[in-house]
Amino acid sequence: MATESLAVAVPRVAGRHRVAYWRITGALIVQVLALSYALSGLIQGAGWWFALVATAAGILVTGAGLRAVGVHRGLVPVLLAVEAAVVMTVAFGRGTGLLGLIPTPATVRSWSDYGQQALLSIYQQGTPAQALPEFLFLVVGGGCLLAVILDLLAVAIRAPAFTALGVGAVLVVPGALLGDGLDPIALAASAAAYLWLLRCDIRTRRQGTPRPVPALSVGASAVVVAVLLAGTAPGFDQGGATSFTAGGISIGGTVTPLVDLGKDLRRPAAVRALTYTTSAKSGQYLKLASLDQFTGSVWKHRERDTNRLSDGAKIGPVAGLADTVKTTKITTTVSIDNMTSRWLPAPAPVQSVKGLNGTWSWDPDDLTIGGINATTQGQKYTATSLVLQPTADQLKAAGGFVPADVQRDLFLPPNLPSIIQDTALSATKDALTEYDKAVALQDYFRDNSFVYSTQTPLKQGYDGDGSRVIARFLEVKSGYCVHFASAMALMARTLGIPSRVAEGYLPGATSGGTATNPGEYTVTSDDLHAWPELYFAGVGWVPFEPTVGRGTVPDYTRPQVDAAAPAPSSTSGSTSAPRALVPTDPANPAGAATSTTTSGGQPLATGIGVALLAVGVLLTPAVWRRLRRRRRLRELSDEWGGASLAWDELRDTVRDLGWTAPPTETPRVFADRVGAAVAGTPAEEALRRLLAAMERDAYGPPMRRWAGGLADDLEAVLGALEAQAGPALRAKALLVPVSLLPAGWSSAVRPRNAA
Repeated sequence: MATESLAVAVPRVAGRHRVAYWRITGALIVQVLALSYALSGLIQGAGWWFALVATAAGILVTGAGLRAVGVHRGLVPVLLAVEAAVVMTVAFGRGTGLLGLIPTPATVRSWSDYGQQALLSIYQQGTPAQALPEFLFLVVGGGCLLAVILDLLAVAIRAPAFTALGVGAVLVVPGALLGDGLDPIALAASAAAYLWLLRCDIRTRRQGTPRPVPALSVGASAVVVAVLLAGTAPGFDQGGATSFTAGGISIGGTVTPLVDLGKDLRRPAAVRALTYTTSAKSGQYLKLASLDQFTGSVWKHRERDTNRLSDGAKIGPVAGLADTVKTTKITTTVSIDNMTSRWLPAPAPVQSVKGLNGTWSWDPDDLTIGGINATTQGQKYTATSLVLQPTADQLKAAGGFVPADVQRDLFLPPNLPSIIQDTALSATKDALTEYDKAVALQDYFRDNSFVYSTQTPLKQGYDGDGSRVIARFLEVKSGYCVHFASAMALMARTLGIPSRVAEGYLPGATSGGTATNPGEYTVTSDDLHAWPELYFAGVGWVPFEPTVGRGTVPDYTRPQVDAAAPAPSSTSGSTSAPRALVPTDPANPAGAATSTTTSGGQPLATGIGVALLAVGVLLTPAVWRRLRRRRRLRELSDEWGGASLAWDELRDTVRDLGWTAPPTETPRVFADRVGAAVAGTPAEEALRRLLAAMERDAYGPPMRRWAGGLADDLEAVLGALEAQAGPALRAKALLVPVSLLPAGWSSAVRPRNAA
């Protein structure tokens, strides 16, 4: 009776726990899938999605597998963190890891480089961003971190409700960065996955007949409420960043100024931005800023050292402008109505500004005026500017030395789609001078069936200003000013002509007046515009207008044909080949170091595959050993295994824990040593029963099968031995199971309680 009662006191719950681990892990993987759907639209392509799901699911499955083979649930998160470090080392360590797997200080520095570049790219890129390596670093690293945190909260400490914190943190990202806000379906899917996780946890705690109807009813109600909130409540309106500026225009305050320009152009009703009067005989382009840094995914204004702007003080000189170029000085008085920007709109190049409120500065390179503690909202000021009037002959004769601070405006990112340079060479095949090439590029867009449309890029999924977007634009031949300006600027760079994109406003509409005094101009959101500026040595930065149906083609791009000009000669020293000068972008020095066309997803997938393979190889002994234990326990539970099978498992376990267990030692001597370790616990009696069974099996008549209880007794003794060993020794026993080797191969290391 004592034997039976003690056997009952050691319930067989291992199988139930294994099912529970897999059930909760499945719910966590569903949660990861829901979150990955919510992140759709942040990065181009599907490679990032596979990387995120594969990484997170792989770590979660590893955790369930480790617990299923008997690893203590509190130790598993540590092992998962090790696995995550191995994955990140293989995928993003750039070969710095020890044996390619174990992170070193150099690996940490590599991760830091990826992180710093990611912060820069986040500032520079719009959505969807290109799948650059630094973004994949964030995706894979985030997947690893998310999986470890979910496993820790839901399984290790059995507090799945707190996974809502991690889920909420992830959902903040698309809600803040996506132009259309957080998708209500994604929010509903995440809520449903969270409720399913709670349901799975309840089922593991309360065994018995499941009653899902009440739980599912509550869950369905919560999901319906979430969907209604996402679709109707003002705070959850699917408007993303645009909802914050629905009443007015905001330029230069986000990471994607040209993308935001496109959103404002697509407003259903125009918003008046500003009014101005000018001493010029016609309306003027009002320039906000030069976007001269191209990252491959977005044009942005290069941040430089600026000079404090004093009221009425001279701004300049104008970069590259020679005295031989004719200029006219004009004054323009601007009144801002409903436009907020950190950049000041004014005819370019500006020479001075009076009447501003707040603190402002100006950029010596491009004369952009930016606010330090002020914006344009409510400002009224007078700007003095120059109207440049270069002639076609002056531009043809321009060339030669290009200053170092302009050479960076030749930078092209790696993996630039070939269609951009091929189209540039084709469009300028008959051009000799840089001026001829610039005019040919401008005419190419105006004479080759290009169509102005703000909707086609959005509908066909290539809106933005990145290189892949421009490649698609050149194929479809439909877009708006952002695409025309960015395309011409990139094509000019492939031909060796420094270029940048200017952002600002078209002249607007006049309210009447005379030829000498046109009156007041009104500028609305429909007048937002982008145009390319190309650099010509001796003249400076010269604007062009490639956008079909918008703006005014400059007079200097309409040269008069000189009949006496010599025909192009095949021996001419000037060709249409691009310059050799392609400097490195100072903000992205590593970007130009390689010209490989391999996509960022391929090495990432290879790295993850190698890391998972390496982890699998390292865990093979542990899995093999646990499978052997499970097989023995199953045979004992089915009453087909003899006492010797239980004794073999006991000897293997103590060997893994560092004990000596020579095969020549008698069962009674071995039992005395083990009994000293488990003395005073229920396992001591269980060990005596195992010894009795072993001796009867060894010295008594053979038995066809044993009456039950051996498996329970064995689990009780094994559990007591592993408990007194401590977590470090248990981890060693799990990962380095010396019992898989012959008994003579392992070193004899005995614990303190070994007799």
